[in-house]
Amino acid sequence: MKRAFVLCLVCAMLCAGTAFAAQRGENLRVGVSIDAKNFDPQNSVDTYSFSMQKQIYEPLFTVDGKTRKLTPVLAESVEILDDHTYKFHLRKGVKFHNGEEFTADDVVFSLSRVTDPAKSVFAKSKGVWIDPKGFEVIDKHTVIVRTNGPVGGWLGSMKHPYAMIMNRKAVEEAGADYFRNPVGTGPYKFVSWTKGEKVEMEAFADYWGTKPYAQKLTFVVLPDDSTRIIALETGKVDMIYAVPPSDFERLQNSDKVKAVKAPGLVLLHLAMNTGSPKLKDPRVRKAIDAAINKEAYVQVVYNGNGIPGQGPLPTASSWFPEDPEKWDYNPELAKKLLAEAGVKDLELNLWVMNAADRVNGATVLQSMLGAVGIKVNVSVFENAVINDKVREGKHDLYAATWGMQTNRDAGVYWQSVITTTSIASTNSARLSDPEIDTLMDEANHCIDEAERGKVFQKIWDRVNDLHPWVYLCQADELHGAQKDLIGVDELYDGKINLLSNIHYPEQTERVK
Repeated sequence: MKRAFVLCLVCAMLCAGTAFAAQRGENLRVGVSIDAKNFDPQNSVDTYSFSMQKQIYEPLFTVDGKTRKLTPVLAESVEILDDHTYKFHLRKGVKFHNGEEFTADDVVFSLSRVTDPAKSVFAKSKGVWIDPKGFEVIDKHTVIVRTNGPVGGWLGSMKHPYAMIMNRKAVEEAGADYFRNPVGTGPYKFVSWTKGEKVEMEAFADYWGTKPYAQKLTFVVLPDDSTRIIALETGKVDMIYAVPPSDFERLQNSDKVKAVKAPGLVLLHLAMNTGSPKLKDPRVRKAIDAAINKEAYVQVVYNGNGIPGQGPLPTASSWFPEDPEKWDYNPELAKKLLAEAGVKDLELNLWVMNAADRVNGATVLQSMLGAVGIKVNVSVFENAVINDKVREGKHDLYAATWGMQTNRDAGVYWQSVITTTSIASTNSARLSDPEIDTLMDEANHCIDEAERGKVFQKIWDRVNDLHPWVYLCQADELHGAQKDLIGVDELYDGKINLLSNIHYPEQTERVK
């Protein structure tokens, strides 16, 4: 009865008022668990917003998810004139979705915008790398960009949406409404956003690059896991992100659909608010870590589809220690550290977003911490509001993620989550440490990769000493797709993938 009800719900959500294309793949329908927050890449911090923006916008350079090599996109090439001066030669004949020509002026507009705290949430993290007065337009297709001194890994950082190129005219005309009226140069053009239901796009006829296979691309918002799975099994969607671990084996055994697994790029960590009086002592934070059995957490919450966290970076990082220090489950050590810190009857709040794995994980954490005498009160928030709530700094614990779908550089990753300047945006542990800030400044101003690696090791060790996070796990990326859908086995960037290559066998030609 329940399954029949859910099936009816799926049909109602997907079919009411919508006539899907008769030919398979003409409208590629992607089921997602969470809606986008907005479509301004310089003011988004969530995976699903990035996932949809990836189809619309493009950067000057990116890092190939498979090879991890720097790859030109809107720039044909770059000359590094000195350690902080870059001369970009831009592609000619590129158009924005509104028909405007892509020029150097759009590069200056986009990259200067990210330096302004009033216009970009990344102004105090990634924006600080760019010298807002260092732009020089040579001609329509040549532009010089200067950074604030040497910035290690800066070109690679352009994989992140902060560096997506926007059209000046479109942004200025839309004003405060730009977040729902995006204009880029990508293979898909934004059509409409029915908040909480779907995002519709169409192939951009004047796209400069390889055209997509699907004429239309629709992200269908299906928050309920059962609804999303049944939508796939009944052919109402072509692929889905975020298959619950409990359903993954079911898809593996299906004759109609397939299960797709990729190594996780996201580190799920328990951010401990270092600004909270209850958590100011590192011994308390290490006690919380020792009380948590990460292997059991992965098994219970993700059905074994993942690995325990190995430290303050995802293992996909281009730099990672050869033999990282282990933080093993040790409840007796947890009790000892709490006693040494003089802490009794500790009561903490734990904030999580409204996603099945976070809610289930919160129950597991509540039980494990309760076993060493720490009472945990769980609060669940919608994705649309939780980031703003966390920035207020009133949480004790927050089940946070930060991933490498958009970059593989340790410096770029840490800049967003452990520096004092990032407290206002994405540093959910609110860590402010002069030593880390100094080391990060050194790493960010070092061009030599071997020397950067030495600095990264010092940062790693210092983060472990201060212990603002519990390194919970890296869950595998679990997707589902129709059995013969081509291209889904080569999604190397978690949920932030370009979908223009996804197609069915009968789709022998791309959109003209």
